[in-house]
Amino acid sequence: MASSVKYVKTYVDVLVKMRTDGTFIPVKVMWDDREFEIDSVVKILMAPPQYVGSSSTIKYLVKMRGQERALYLEDKPRRWFIEKPVVQFV
Repeated sequence: MASSVKYVKTYVDVLVKMRTDGTFIPVKVMWDDREFEIDSVVKILMAPPQYVGSSSTIKYLVKMRGQERALYLEDKPRRWFIEKPVVQFV
């Protein structure tokens, strides 16, 4: 049985710090009754998601638990999401 990975857009709650210049800095991600502290923000850039479609997004490359992850902020409506991998068996 072969498997493949598909990605789905998964909306998450995010605790943010707002700087005086209006920039959002994510501090914590809350998802599935779990909380994940963001250790650091590596990079912030205007970029589309790698695997799922979306309107205009800001991509935050963050470190959580020592691993780099992508966190996205959609513009309209303003919501946070991740690209969640889902294994499919064919």
